[in-house]
Amino acid sequence: MSDTTATTEDGLRIVGEVAQGFPPPPKSYARAAYSNAKPDTQSATWLIVRPDGRVSAYAGKVEYGQGIRSGLAMEVADELRVRLDAVDVLLGDTDHTPWDMGTFGSQSTARVGLQLRRAAATAREALVELAADKLDLPTGELECRNGRVISRADPARSVAYGDLVAGKAITRDVQEDVALTPRDEFTVMGRPAPRVDAVDRVTGKAQYSQDIMLPGMLFAQPLRPPARKARLVDADTKVAEQLPGVVQIVREGDRIAVLAETDEQAEFAAKAVQAQWREEDGQPTNWDVPDLLRRTAGEPVITQESGDTAEGFRQADAVLESLYYLPYISNAPMEPRAAVAQWEDGRLTVWAGTQRPFGLRAELAGHFEIEESSVRVIAPEIGGGFGSKSIYPVALEAARLAKAAGRPVRVAYTRAEEMVFATFRPAALIEVKSGFLDDGTLVAWEFTAYHAGERPFIGQRGSQTPYHLANVKVSVSSSESPLREGSYRSLGGAVNHFARESHMDEIAAAVGIDPVELRLRNLTEPRFRRVLEAAADRFGWSGAKPPSQRGVGVAIGLDVGSYVAACVEVQVHGSEVTVERVATALDCGLVVNPEGAKNQMEGSIVMGMGTALYEAIDFQSGRLLNAGFTRYRVPRSNNAPKIDVELVGDPDTPSTGAGEPGIVPVAPAIANAVFDLTGDRVRELPIQRHLRG
Repeated sequence: MSDTTATTEDGLRIVGEVAQGFPPPPKSYARAAYSNAKPDTQSATWLIVRPDGRVSAYAGKVEYGQGIRSGLAMEVADELRVRLDAVDVLLGDTDHTPWDMGTFGSQSTARVGLQLRRAAATAREALVELAADKLDLPTGELECRNGRVISRADPARSVAYGDLVAGKAITRDVQEDVALTPRDEFTVMGRPAPRVDAVDRVTGKAQYSQDIMLPGMLFAQPLRPPARKARLVDADTKVAEQLPGVVQIVREGDRIAVLAETDEQAEFAAKAVQAQWREEDGQPTNWDVPDLLRRTAGEPVITQESGDTAEGFRQADAVLESLYYLPYISNAPMEPRAAVAQWEDGRLTVWAGTQRPFGLRAELAGHFEIEESSVRVIAPEIGGGFGSKSIYPVALEAARLAKAAGRPVRVAYTRAEEMVFATFRPAALIEVKSGFLDDGTLVAWEFTAYHAGERPFIGQRGSQTPYHLANVKVSVSSSESPLREGSYRSLGGAVNHFARESHMDEIAAAVGIDPVELRLRNLTEPRFRRVLEAAADRFGWSGAKPPSQRGVGVAIGLDVGSYVAACVEVQVHGSEVTVERVATALDCGLVVNPEGAKNQMEGSIVMGMGTALYEAIDFQSGRLLNAGFTRYRVPRSNNAPKIDVELVGDPDTPSTGAGEPGIVPVAPAIANAVFDLTGDRVRELPIQRHLRG
């Protein structure tokens, strides 16, 4: 362990390899949306113990509602033996935090949290060594407690952390093999705790990208095309240039933006630009997508294969084939994207609510052909993202316009722009063929999925079946996409789970077996059985052959290493479906903050309700027809059901994600409950659009 003198500030600084535990993404990730897979620096500060006794922790992740600031603070507090309110967590600032690939995939606790625990444990050992010299006691006779190093034999002999580091600048390397606190000694982790940033959020103190205002800042309104693939032919800006508040109109090729002193002035002037557009004819509509997916499918990728499915089907007592379709849906974050850019002495600073500050820094540096060290990206608080804010075009727009204007510039999407120019969860068409015995035992399974878009990893996620059988073939193809597809909570996991878990319910109905019993009969993985049994018990599930007219449904799931099961109860009035209650169980290993994990599950469930019941993007001739919450329905407060979450993971198992698994069983459980109540099997989402009322 190195011990060197730093020159920046007093305190104990813990540094470590930024790539440790953060491998570059698969090749399929290394596209524009996930650029800069290799960090430009190999070491960074993870933690500082300051002379005032406070602890600063640093992470390149961002906070967009998932509560990682609280979780990371809890891990540091427990390892360093300090109060939770003594820990400050700085996130998503490329000048100050360790390089990070991006905040997605439910990796914050599993990877960054573990690294911060190591950093805090390293700091704890260093503080004990410093105290041993100061107190003239062996390290073995000392322990850390409440921000102090204390003599076990004589607690009156102690010294505060701040006193140990005051007037000193010490740097230590993170010890990868440092002894971490065993779970039976946790005093903070594993216990419910309120979010450390809760007060700032509810009082309006927290700043989002929409809130950033700089002195002398101009408001920009770029001219947006009226339809996808529309091209600007001509534009007359003479009238717009004369309007009050207009400072400049910037034109670069077919890009035009109005810069004004206020947001309203910029928007009004942009409407006065007389633009002529050429729109592309013959673009598909949302009704054309299912055929398009099959017709344009590329070479399939086999994600799971064993045995001989043809032989398995010959051995089956019955064979069932079904086709499922899921439309494009919007990520619909509460906060539309916004960015502010400022150039000073050749250095660019951008405030942007992006999930990838370091990736965005690389993209900006590449565009302007400057060093990454000349670009700083700061991610303020983010009002939701769910994958869509990995791509952040308004940041480049703001940077280009700020450079042209010589003043800070703000670019912000309206709600309609956020939906039109963002990405969408890809549509998918899925064929499932199963063979089974009279008792419901699976003997053959073929799962053929067609997912829109060029990113095959999206459609492959969650495609494998967790059920035990000898003859399996799962293949996923990428097809042409008439809309810009992108990441969404669980990527394609929730999509593939809908088809698989709906089909399992169809088998249960075909053989006359209770859906929970059918699943248990075909599951051998203990963690799957544990979550299913826990959810069913929490729900008060009583076995019955579907449709039982009780309106209950069940589904299981696996995502980012976490196991989940959900049971739901619904009521149906005409074509309106009401989810009355949901009981769910999650196994994500060691739970750092039970309250945070339950909040994540609750949010996933409500979000999954929207994808199941209401949400679908309608489009025609390159235009979105429901770009706004007046026409694009999402769940509202009065739609929220009673939700009961049970955490059943083994605390000796390393933490896995809690942000995404909760959504994957929701849609199939609801669809199965609708069938159980009405006898109508809905294989195309959203349910309320296709349910016979």
